Amino acid sequence: METRKYNTNQPIGQLVQFSQDGEYFFKKGIKYYRRRDLYKAKKYFERAVQFDPKEPVFLCQLAVVLSELGEFEKSNDILIEIVEKLEPEMYECYSFLANNYAYLGFFQEAKKYAKKYLEFAPDGEFYEDTEDLLDLLSIETNELDGFHDEEEELINRQEAARELLENGKLEEASMMLQKIVKEYPEFWSAHNNLSLAQFYLGNVSKAIKIAQDVLKKSEGNLHALCNLAVYYHYLGREKEVAHIVRQLRVVHPIDMDHRSKLGVTFALLGQYEIAFKWLRWLQKFGYEGDGAFYYWLAVSAYHTNKKQLADEMWQKVIKLNPEKKGAEPWLKLQAPQPKGKAINHSLIQQFKETDSGEKKLLILLLLKRSGNIRSLEEINSYLLTNNESDVVKEFTHLMLNKLTNKQQLKTSSRLVDGLEVIDALSDQCTWPQSLEQKFYMLWFRILLNALHSPISFKNSHAWAAAIEYCCLRAEDQQVTQKQIAEKYLISTSTLRKYMNYVTDLV
Repeated sequence: METRKYNTNQPIGQLVQFSQDGEYFFKKGIKYYRRRDLYKAKKYFERAVQFDPKEPVFLCQLAVVLSELGEFEKSNDILIEIVEKLEPEMYECYSFLANNYAYLGFFQEAKKYAKKYLEFAPDGEFYEDTEDLLDLLSIETNELDGFHDEEEELINRQEAARELLENGKLEEASMMLQKIVKEYPEFWSAHNNLSLAQFYLGNVSKAIKIAQDVLKKSEGNLHALCNLAVYYHYLGREKEVAHIVRQLRVVHPIDMDHRSKLGVTFALLGQYEIAFKWLRWLQKFGYEGDGAFYYWLAVSAYHTNKKQLADEMWQKVIKLNPEKKGAEPWLKLQAPQPKGKAINHSLIQQFKETDSGEKKLLILLLLKRSGNIRSLEEINSYLLTNNESDVVKEFTHLMLNKLTNKQQLKTSSRLVDGLEVIDALSDQCTWPQSLEQKFYMLWFRILLNALHSPISFKNSHAWAAAIEYCCLRAEDQQVTQKQIAEKYLISTSTLRKYMNYVTDLV
């Protein structure tokens, strides 16, 4: 954005002496700025400032270029120097400051300078743009408006629920979030986290309904849109995904966490180019992300052929989550797998063709976790006319009942106990998906072999610990019994007891 012009009289005649003063470099800078060659423009504006460090126009134009190059802090230092020391009536600096602080995520500072510009320059060139910015800032920062007296307590409760969610304590998180949304029905971030909790619990329909309700009442809510896109993606509803992606591609949030959410969502959807753009921008400007942030930055960097950066970001993942060492997702990349309806059809075919009972149970579990009622119903219909074990039939009913929140009728209590072991494995799993599925396969084999034995399945954490340890040792993973016992909050003697059960039942 070009500031007002710097007016001087040009020397006339041949004896110019090619005077390279500040004006000369400023004009050169303007020429390159108009050509959008920002790096050369910056160089010439800096030379102009060297000749005349007190000229506010030179400084302001340099600040504008620095901003466009993403050097917001340097730009702000110059703009503040202009309005506080050199030219208090250069009001456009307030508008530039507002934009810079907005990009940096300092919304209160952005609001302050936006309001100053609107106050001092009601007929200014940037009035409408600044007014739009102020409206956007209000949208981004007003969720807690109306809750001022309870704001600190509400934030603490929300943070506690989020930690429960991240630690896999889904039922506890869900109960806490339900209380929050009941007390504060317009606190949308709690609704969004509740939606995620329901999704992770396997209540996909409920998760979708919560997200859709948020969007009805808070149109354009970024977190709800992102969540909905991910849900549809895992259900294979690619038309709905494409529709939301078109909306997300034109979104340009101010809030840093919103930008992170957007980048992670694009990565989850396999849209690695745009995911990398958002996540890399945040990382370059010092955004302190969590493990998921660096995980998806590494993945999107790898898929955009920036493999050195992918390795660097993976080191940050390992620093935050040491157990991820050696688990880079690209080390075990396989041939592209079919998505959506195709993958569900493939699973159904595998179910029909395999003679392995544990594989059948694993396929039923995967379909339940994807929220695909139709595929489970198709398998249920297939079972009516084909010979299958009672266990497979019961497990199919159990998966359907859990997905539709129906009562579990005539289902073996031992089968329900067995599913608790799956939940314990899932809650504690920090390994790649391929390895996690091997845990499930081993447990299903144990379950089928021990279903009619007197051995109890009640101690789900002990069974899960034994399954994980035995499977990891078979995969040559370097873990100790003490590590696994501590992970599942059991004693090493209990772990060894259940390891013996596993060995006997395999």
